[in-house]
Amino acid sequence: MTETQVIFRVDDRMLRSLDRFLKISGFRTRNEWFRSKVREFLEDMERGKALKAVKKLTVKGVTEEEILRMVKDWRKREH
Repeated sequence: MTETQVIFRVDDRMLRSLDRFLKISGFRTRNEWFRSKVREFLEDMERGKALKAVKKLTVKGVTEEEILRMVKDWRKREH
């Protein structure tokens, strides 16, 4: 896996608050927290795309639960 460094700037007060809340939230490092947030964001975007596609479907005799199960099965095969 190739990694890329991401650098961003925040003021000292915000950084101290972030560090304090990271420890409370159970994250050991800023990097761990950042990766978690990026992963959550990407998962939300994928979920949104899938739901948008599901809303466009009008298949008679297929329930929304069945469609969601199909999407989840597809995701498992893709990863």
